Amino acid sequence: MPDWSYHPLLKPLTAWLSADARRTLALRGMQALGTIPGGPLLVHLLGRMTPDGAIAGRVYGKWLASPIGLAGGVDPDGLAIGAFGRLGFGFVEDGPYAVGAAPGRPVLPVPLLAGVESDRLAKRLRARPVGLSVWLRIAVAERDAHCVSGAERLLNAVGDAVDVVCVTITDGPSHPECVQRDELWRCLVGLIHQHGIATVLADFPIGAPQSAIETAFEAGVAGVVLRAPAAGGLPLDTAAAIRRTRQQTPTASLVVAACGARSPREIRDAFRAGAGLVALDLGVIESGPGIAKRGNEALPDRRPEQPPALTRPLYGHAWPWLLLLGVGMFVAGAVVFWVGQTRVVLGYDEAFLGIGRDAFPLVNPRLLGFMRHDRITLAGTLMSIGLLYAALAWFGVRQGQRWARGALLGSGVVGFASLFLFLGFRYVDPLHVVLSAGLFPPFLIGMALPMRQHRRPSLDLDNDSSWRRGLVGQLLFIGLGAGLVGAGLTIATVGVTRVFVFADLQFLETTSAAISAANGHLLPLIAHDRAGFGGALASDGLAVLLLSLWGFRRGERWVWWTLCLAGLSGLACGVYAHIAVGYLEIGHLLPLLVSALVFSMALALSGPYMLAGNRNR
Repeated sequence: MPDWSYHPLLKPLTAWLSADARRTLALRGMQALGTIPGGPLLVHLLGRMTPDGAIAGRVYGKWLASPIGLAGGVDPDGLAIGAFGRLGFGFVEDGPYAVGAAPGRPVLPVPLLAGVESDRLAKRLRARPVGLSVWLRIAVAERDAHCVSGAERLLNAVGDAVDVVCVTITDGPSHPECVQRDELWRCLVGLIHQHGIATVLADFPIGAPQSAIETAFEAGVAGVVLRAPAAGGLPLDTAAAIRRTRQQTPTASLVVAACGARSPREIRDAFRAGAGLVALDLGVIESGPGIAKRGNEALPDRRPEQPPALTRPLYGHAWPWLLLLGVGMFVAGAVVFWVGQTRVVLGYDEAFLGIGRDAFPLVNPRLLGFMRHDRITLAGTLMSIGLLYAALAWFGVRQGQRWARGALLGSGVVGFASLFLFLGFRYVDPLHVVLSAGLFPPFLIGMALPMRQHRRPSLDLDNDSSWRRGLVGQLLFIGLGAGLVGAGLTIATVGVTRVFVFADLQFLETTSAAISAANGHLLPLIAHDRAGFGGALASDGLAVLLLSLWGFRRGERWVWWTLCLAGLSGLACGVYAHIAVGYLEIGHLLPLLVSALVFSMALALSGPYMLAGNRNR
């Protein structure tokens, strides 16, 4: 689950469990999520964590989608490798496993799950997501005569599923047949190469003597992994230690920092100090599963500079067409608002009914007011959609944010598909058809045209209090968007079936049968309004939902202001419509009041985070 559910919900709900129980629950849950049908798609929908191609690169001859990985100890047995591989990590390290007299026994810096048989581990590793690099961490006791044979048994089982092996050599019980450390390094490196694994990394704690590191390189290792001490927290000179190791190792070697980074700032600082890769351990537990995504977004673009492309005309870009779509939706909402404020029904409505608007009070004194309520509410929803689309086009698509076009696509498909709801009520609104026909081409063109490639490093570097409050605000906006989608689908379903809910008939003081008996075309006309409003509300809610899921980052002021203005537009028209016609039944107004309360809380909690300046660079 992303950070917006991890911190506000899951951690408080599981705080009463022991650390081992929480870890088991989390890993088993992620294991299920990574294997069930649709699970990977759900992970992508909830967090959009796939790394940007701009930070990918080739390391030790293998292409990594991200230079940030998961260190051994978090998921030592590879239980959730399928889920972790979709959270933005470029590599995952399994283990550590002790090899020697007691092969397979894990040597763990913190209490974790028990070890698994090597064949089960190999099966999990082979089922990894495409493109994810798998590392294996083994611990070897220097004075254990059985360590080489133990390593060989483990590699025989999992070697074909592993890309890199990290080796830790520790002191062990004295044995008559023990070998010297330099000879042990040569034996292990040769053994690993024989199993088809080209890259061997030497694993050392921060502060290890230079002579020990030199011995490993003389034996043929390709790089070094620096790890924080198992206890006592992070050393204060982590960056200095990385920089010193980088200077003391061969230029072509790899330096991996597994130093307990807990925030995007610490990840970025490790790279600035000279690390080629960063592996996260306790930071995933403390910061949440979104730490890799946030770290990826904080990294600079690693693509080589490209020559400037030929300038395309304005109409050759996606964003102007999508901006036109947003402006058109807002204008359509304004037109519908004007209609609701004045005539309520238009000439073609009267022609369909066979009566003029003056005859409506004879059918039911409140009928025209009820239709005004429906159309003004629809107008507010359309204007809200227009503001969302215009902002997504101008601030998102124009700036090369692909997630923004994804949000427009999802919301637009739902909105335009709602046009076919007429099949349930058998009334085609000419204005609706004209507006849809005019706005659908810009939508299609905007989705088909290419987007510019542009990437700005994120300002979201720290796990401070505003970030944590912002996660609660994000959760509330996500809940609000999901609620609007559910409400819209419910209203659309009622509109094409029963037309009215109980509160509507109470307000009208009549029955559906009586209205139908007075004029057989009235129910299809009202159903058209109800279903159209339901489809628009679902489209609006999906835009809010996707913008909240994918667009929340520190300093993205436009996201906060877009949600604020779009929400105020829809809520203001909804409140005004009910007051103007006197439709004030508390049960009917309750969803609107709850939405207003959630909206206000979400704005207040996320404001300091979203409106932050550049102080975190």
